[in-house]
Amino acid sequence: MKLAVAVFLCVLLCAAPLLAQEISSPVSEERAFTAVGRIGDPGYRSFFMFSTTGRGYTFRADGYGESGTGKGRATSFNLPLGRSGHIVRFYFLEYENDLLLIYEMSDQRLGWGYLVRLNQKTLKAKWAIPINGYNIGPGVVEAANELYLSAANLFARFDLTTGKYVWQQEDPQKQFPLAFNGFQLPVLDGPRVLFAEDRPKGKTVEIERLSGKIVAVH
Repeated sequence: MKLAVAVFLCVLLCAAPLLAQEISSPVSEERAFTAVGRIGDPGYRSFFMFSTTGRGYTFRADGYGESGTGKGRATSFNLPLGRSGHIVRFYFLEYENDLLLIYEMSDQRLGWGYLVRLNQKTLKAKWAIPINGYNIGPGVVEAANELYLSAANLFARFDLTTGKYVWQQEDPQKQFPLAFNGFQLPVLDGPRVLFAEDRPKGKTVEIERLSGKIVAVH
């Protein structure tokens, strides 16, 4: 019996450093934005509604928003728009108790958008980054404060702490004669990020995550 206990303790003591190392080691966690469906008629008479942990949100197409916890009156606020237009596409993701928003605007001629980090307690933007593109696709966040997203003829990486671009490929059509009209959710593949065209038999663009250089199109 004593021998069995001694062996058990020896195994436990030897395994403890390995278990501690596994627990303390950072895990690369990828999280995708959620697309919000549009309610109502196309144009200004439409809404985007969704819920997060403990809060509900409603956004009009003109950028007017309301949020509440279900207790008391909802709080109203406005999203930055840049110029006259209405919201046609909307994504969200909870991140470090804040709310990340990606939305696309249109004035029937041009398309543009914003990436916003919203403090869910104050409902004020910590920062807002303009996105010069249309057909903005869903973004993916990696644990190291990295966000990757795409739009028509645009690829970009953002730093979620500083609220700034790390890099962006604004006009890859000059380098590659492809459609680049829209892309699926980015896929992180080791040192590269992959953007697959959102169409049958579309191409996939491989980009170095660190430098933003396009290394392959296939």
